[in-house]
Amino acid sequence: MAECSRIMLYSALLPCFSPKSHWGERHLRVSRKHQVHCSVSAGATQASVPWGCEIDSLENASALQRWLSDSGLPPQKMGIERVDVGERGLVALKNIRKGEKLLFVPPSLVITPDSEWSCSEAGEVLKRNSVPDWPLLATYLISEASLMESSRWSNYISALPRQPYSLLYWSQAELDRYLEASQIRERAIERINNVIGTYNDLRLRIFSKYPDLFPDEVFNIESFKWSFGILFSRLVRLPSMDGKVALVPWADMLNHSCDVETFLDYDKTSKGIVFMTDRPYQPGEQVFISYGKKSNGELLLSYGFVPKEGANPSDSVELSLSLKKSDASYKEKLELLKKYGLSASQCFPIQITGWPLELMAYAYLAVSPSSMRGKFEEMAAAASNNTTTKKDLRYPEIEEQALQFILDSCESSISKYNKFLQASGSLDLDVTSPKLLNRRLFLKQLAVDLCTSERRILFRAQYILRRKLRDIRAGELRALKIFNGFRNFFQ
Repeated sequence: MAECSRIMLYSALLPCFSPKSHWGERHLRVSRKHQVHCSVSAGATQASVPWGCEIDSLENASALQRWLSDSGLPPQKMGIERVDVGERGLVALKNIRKGEKLLFVPPSLVITPDSEWSCSEAGEVLKRNSVPDWPLLATYLISEASLMESSRWSNYISALPRQPYSLLYWSQAELDRYLEASQIRERAIERINNVIGTYNDLRLRIFSKYPDLFPDEVFNIESFKWSFGILFSRLVRLPSMDGKVALVPWADMLNHSCDVETFLDYDKTSKGIVFMTDRPYQPGEQVFISYGKKSNGELLLSYGFVPKEGANPSDSVELSLSLKKSDASYKEKLELLKKYGLSASQCFPIQITGWPLELMAYAYLAVSPSSMRGKFEEMAAAASNNTTTKKDLRYPEIEEQALQFILDSCESSISKYNKFLQASGSLDLDVTSPKLLNRRLFLKQLAVDLCTSERRILFRAQYILRRKLRDIRAGELRALKIFNGFRNFFQ
């Protein structure tokens, strides 16, 4: 599926609905009274929506192409086929040059928040209540899907996967079992809770008041998991259309490659959604775009795949750092962190090439003694990516302690990855259903691939940290020897 580097994928973009709250808030509040406790496992035991198709269905995809062509899509240089990378993909039918524009999907075949509803009354209710783009589009998809052949988009919806590859469909037990070492587990749980919270608020504030327009048998948590899974994996933001978010049929059959940087946008000259190739393709080759500069964990979170180890130059792993409650200045440091939008435990991305300056600033704050109280605020400010304050701070008197603090956290994470990877060969997969067994093996392999790639980055960071500490300590030892030499000389 296609997604550009400007797509908004984070759960922070799913604010809860409440007439008294602002949709721009960063976190959802799940209504306890109406909370839905949802098992998100897939496979043989997973309830699924009655529309869409199997992930590798070519029949529905071919019907989609015929409908698009009849509805104004120009002749294409690509066709839909089963592929090695992804279940389905677009393959070159003719020679394609580097720098060539492809697709040209007209705006009339694109789903946006402004699209006309088949059930106009339902759309008017949501817009009167100022429901923002993401929940609006999620509800729109369900509404159109439930109409089956009566919807203009029936051919498109029929070609969408019945169960998108997404961590939304992993059960709590599967997340705990397979992703216990990775911080992406927390991101997945947060996203699942955000989707549930959004559904709960819509149900409480709108659906329950208009049951004829939004019946429970259609607008339920399973259908919302499906629609949000589609949005997370397929929604694009089009810079040349004032940043409008959109679902672009046909374009969303394109798969991701870490080796390309091209993305979707609106072309004002041709008045269509296009992308420009950054490499040539021969007939029979799969054509790729970039889903953005995302880590392997982020790709797994939204799309359900993990690139080969070392293949993703944007790969990173989140390292968690925490203040020590035994620190005499703990409360003072915590208040300053909160002032700049941080917490007592904070995650920072580490790449194979290094780590952000914010991580080092947080480490300085964590190890700084009370005698450096006057520096606490500038450390806390530098640790936040929401400030423009100077980031490249240096405190030579505590640099060794700060590096050791990071190394300790790094090695603690490595030990968790080692434990999981060593046990992965003996995980209990005792299930009676072959289909469910295949699913468990598939999830396990994804988890092993993710943990292997994240541990690789941590190993690199461990090596760099140990070398820096060795150099500092070697320098201190040389200085001590020189000092002792002078002292002996003058005795």
